[in-house]
Amino acid sequence: SPCAYFRQLAKLLRCFRTSPDGRWTGSVAPHALKWAIPSSMLTLVYRALLHMLGYTDWNLNLPPPTVSETTAWALFTSVLGFLVVFRGQLAYQRYWQGLQLVEQACSVWLNGCSNLVAFCSNAPEKQNDVKKFQFLLSRFASLLLCLSMCDISGLEPDQFPCLDLAGIETEGLTFLDSTESSTVRQKVVLQWMQRLVVESGRNGIIDVAPPILSRVFQEFSIGIV
Repeated sequence: SPCAYFRQLAKLLRCFRTSPDGRWTGSVAPHALKWAIPSSMLTLVYRALLHMLGYTDWNLNLPPPTVSETTAWALFTSVLGFLVVFRGQLAYQRYWQGLQLVEQACSVWLNGCSNLVAFCSNAPEKQNDVKKFQFLLSRFASLLLCLSMCDISGLEPDQFPCLDLAGIETEGLTFLDSTESSTVRQKVVLQWMQRLVVESGRNGIIDVAPPILSRVFQEFSIGIV
């Protein structure tokens, strides 16, 4: 319906925003202006020189045009309209494709963490260890999702909600801060999660058969890809 179309168009336009450092993210306008502004300035300088030298459109003694102005404008608007519609449809399709991939990654990570919580041991003597495991797992999952959104949007981590990083070693957080690549950060956090699961399975905190536990690693790998 038209209302649904305009609602989705509004969501798409909200992706064009200004980052904290002043950059306009999610738009091709800055790249287009790099070519449009110099071309406009050269055109203005050229017209000003013609005016200073006394040349006008009626005394340049140019040959008569082979194509009328109406035909030229019609051809120009047709080509421009085709390009705008084609690029707009392509951008809209890529937007929805990217949105579906993000939702898929979130769903598989959520399912993997939910399975790990369900696999935890019910033994009374291990409840403190189980709480510590769930505490760290939720922090790692929140940090992984935050870093993934930063990689997609190009924004800083403080622009997305994230659980507090209590319980994570200071050396690890220092290493993340010193790493510039967001892709490397995601892989490091994913490695932390996998290592946590392996150690918890070895210590009896996760009480499930290894073949079933391996499905969690598969879901984590699907989300990171």
